[in-house]
Amino acid sequence: MRINVRLRDLLVQALIESMSVEMMVMLAQRFIPYYNLYERTGFPVNMSVPNREAARQIIDDMRDNRLILQFAALLVVMHTEGLVGRQYVIPHMREIMAEIHGAGFVFDREFHTFVEDSRIRRTRNWGTLVEGQEYAFSFLSLDIVGSTAMVREYPEETIKTTYGDLRGIVQRSIERREGRLWNWEGDGGLVAFYFAKKFNAATLSAFDILHDLFLYNRLECRLKIPLSVRLAVHGGPCEFRHNTEDIVSDTINRTLEIEAEHTLPDTVTVSNVVYLALDPLLQEMLRPLPAGDRSILHGYQLRWEE
Repeated sequence: MRINVRLRDLLVQALIESMSVEMMVMLAQRFIPYYNLYERTGFPVNMSVPNREAARQIIDDMRDNRLILQFAALLVVMHTEGLVGRQYVIPHMREIMAEIHGAGFVFDREFHTFVEDSRIRRTRNWGTLVEGQEYAFSFLSLDIVGSTAMVREYPEETIKTTYGDLRGIVQRSIERREGRLWNWEGDGGLVAFYFAKKFNAATLSAFDILHDLFLYNRLECRLKIPLSVRLAVHGGPCEFRHNTEDIVSDTINRTLEIEAEHTLPDTVTVSNVVYLALDPLLQEMLRPLPAGDRSILHGYQLRWEE
C-alpha cells in the first residue's frame, strides 16, 4: 500500500497526542523486535527523544518495512478494545480509517487487521500478509484427470478454451469466499484461504467447483467425455512469500499428496485437520476414507438421491 502524506501525518499526530515515547517504542517493538529509537534517530542515549521526532521516525520505519497497515490496525484495536487491560483514546481515528478505506482496505474485526477490499483488488496476500512470516492457511488443490491424454487428442484451441472455462469456475467459487489462487498451471492449481472460517470456505469452494463442473459437462463441455477433476482440502502453517511459486511448505506438499494419491476422479478429499474444524452440517456431507497409516481422510462425491 502506498502511504500518502495525509495518512502519514495523521498517524504521527495520533501518536503524539495519545501516548508517551516509551509507549510508542513498545508498539514498534511488536512489529520490529529490538527496535532501538536512539539508533534510528541518532539522538545520544543520555537525551530524551522529543515526542514528535519519535512519532515521525516510528511511522516512517513502519512505512519503510511495509508494516503500516498492521501498525494502524493495532491503533484501531487500542482505541476500540484496549490493550493489556487498558483503554486508549486514539485521536484522528475516523480520519485514519477513511484514508485507509479510500486506498482500498477495510478493517477485519475478527482478525484485527486491515485487508484489501475484494471489490477493488485481489492480491495473493490479501493486502496484509508479510513476506517471510508464518500463517495458518487452508489449501485447496485441484487437478484435471487425464490431462496429458486430452492434450494429445484435442486441438490446442479446444484445450485452451476448456481449461479457461475450468479456471473461470474455480475463480468464481473461491472469490465468493475470499480465496486466492496461488498457482495455476492450466490443468490444475492451488488455492489459499486465510480469513473468516477458512476451512469451511475451502471445503465449500471444492463442493461448488464439483457441482458447477457437473452442469458444465452437460451443457457446455466441448470434449467427447466429461471433464473430470480431483480436489483436496488440507490446512496448517505455511510461511508466506509474495512469489507463491517459491514457497516450500509441508502443508502444501501434504495437500498435493492427498489430491494425487488419495482422491478419486470427481471427488473431494478432506484431511482430518480440516474435517475437525468444519461446521457439523459440512461434516455430515463427508464420509471416512481409507488412507493408510498417515491420517484419517474424508470424502465427498455427487450422488443421486435414492
